[in-house]
Amino acid sequence: MLANELKLIEGGKEQRDKYIERIDILEKVKELNTLANTEFMTTNQVAEFYEVKIGVIRNVYSRNFDEFEDDGIIRKSGGEIFEEFARRNLRRATKKRGYVLIDNEKLANSQNNLFSKRAVLRIGMLLRDSEVAKVIRTLLLNVYHDTEQGKENVIENINKEISLEQQLIMDKASAEYEGNWNEVSVINAKLFNLKNKRIKELEVENKNLITTATTIKDSRQVINVLIRNIAVNNFNGNFGVTWSEFYKKINYQLGINLKAREGKKSHLDKANESEMHKIEKIARAWATKLGLDLESLLELK
Repeated sequence: MLANELKLIEGGKEQRDKYIERIDILEKVKELNTLANTEFMTTNQVAEFYEVKIGVIRNVYSRNFDEFEDDGIIRKSGGEIFEEFARRNLRRATKKRGYVLIDNEKLANSQNNLFSKRAVLRIGMLLRDSEVAKVIRTLLLNVYHDTEQGKENVIENINKEISLEQQLIMDKASAEYEGNWNEVSVINAKLFNLKNKRIKELEVENKNLITTATTIKDSRQVINVLIRNIAVNNFNGNFGVTWSEFYKKINYQLGINLKAREGKKSHLDKANESEMHKIEKIARAWATKLGLDLESLLELK
């Protein structure tokens, strides 16, 4: 399991909330079977979607109960659900002894949990042993990564990758059926490259974001180089505007208003050593997002 994926599982609610609006990812992976074409799924339907036992879903939900409170979970008895659906279509809602059937989906007479799509997505971020959940987490991380990098057509690009992977899997099955093992090897290599494409991208990005400076002076030099190049490449050489934008980023991301600090030093010189290293990372992230070659600019070894 990738470190980023593990962080998504083991991180707190705040970490998962960054991705919770991307419910569109669910149907990119697998068709959603909702209760009588509503926006909700039963616990059993969620278990079928993630291809795990129903008890696994119940355990994930009970262990993280408080986290689901804002996701639109509905808790109703089978009788209440029956009455609601019976008003719409009697043929799709049937009362049995001890349970209720809604479109052949069995609901207990006691309380039932109905999961919104947000809640289903959160389950996927928390569920460890499910191949479907792993794919969903990968796509969420990919979307977030591309969005952070300012890439356009994020979902369209991911759809293309999914379609390509599906086609390769179909081609592989056909090659195996025909006994064409050379073709199988070629396809396996393509699948491997596709699977690891994002890993390589993240490794490059992480390398660029690592602070290599050991002193406050070194960090300042790195920052100056990056801001100069950002100004030339992205702000028509307007250094004042570039620095102003940079100080806004520092204030927003770190809560540090260097301009408001007292002293006659330059704004950057008002930062202490710990702050300077964090500020350097912001400069690196900004330059990376704008497509600058940090390795070349900073001669990283």
